[in-house]
Amino acid sequence: MTEEHHTTSGKAKRKRSLGKRLLRMLVVYLCVSVVGIVVLWVTGYGERLFYFPVRDAFETPAQYEDVWIETADGKRLHGWFMPAVGVPDGERAPTILHAHGNAGNVLYHESYSSFLTMSGFHVLLFDYRGYGRSDKGSLNRETLTIDTRSALAYLMERDDVDPDRVGVMGVSLGGPFALDAAIDETRVEAVVTVSTFASWRGIATDAVGIAGVLIPTGLDPVDLARGLGSRPYLIMHGTGDEIIDVKHAEEIRASAEDSFVDVTMRTYPGDHNSLIQHDLEAQRDLAGFFQKYLGSE
Repeated sequence: MTEEHHTTSGKAKRKRSLGKRLLRMLVVYLCVSVVGIVVLWVTGYGERLFYFPVRDAFETPAQYEDVWIETADGKRLHGWFMPAVGVPDGERAPTILHAHGNAGNVLYHESYSSFLTMSGFHVLLFDYRGYGRSDKGSLNRETLTIDTRSALAYLMERDDVDPDRVGVMGVSLGGPFALDAAIDETRVEAVVTVSTFASWRGIATDAVGIAGVLIPTGLDPVDLARGLGSRPYLIMHGTGDEIIDVKHAEEIRASAEDSFVDVTMRTYPGDHNSLIQHDLEAQRDLAGFFQKYLGSE
């Protein structure tokens, strides 16, 4: 056998050996990835990746009231009661419950609803457990459902709130919790969701591809919207939203319409975070919707 043949044969063996090593590495990587994903799913840790609470200290504006809400499972939540401008202290007025979005705390989300006080509405903005000054606690769909229902129950019992003129507003992550609370409390007269996803699994799939299918279903706005019955429902979304695509709003609208819910969808050129904060048309539409169905002094 020639030296050249030995050299060629050696190279071929090394290539096969390298190929086998790479294949083994790939198999190990895939196994570890699958195991990791399954662990995230079984333990529920994967869902925790949805939440980004901030607990840094912050000041309460002088015009707001610090409130403390006891939840059904024994947690204590902090919130700001933002009184309607021009309404005497203690006087009843139509009121909006604001279930805020993902990151931060009430300080980060105040500008999404504070302008409603100028239109004669009281507003309650609260922090879920783990956020801001609220008690620490496990963050998942079940616990945040409890928190939002508890905040609404607290609101309904205040002397300065007219329980027959209450609306709920859920922004982004707050959308499913606002919808659930409205379904649970039939006295809620009007509902708004802003920049909200159609389903947990759907938004996860948008972000991480096929691995998103391991996010459990349940408490999905596309399903919850069907439970609003005859109550008016406004969906607001930015066509420039790169975090939650406007297709999610369209899915929710279609589902609500199929169940004969009184739904209206409005889109704006804004992105995920600027839609309500900076778009004056969107602010007017939001205030106008609540004025139409709740009235204001």
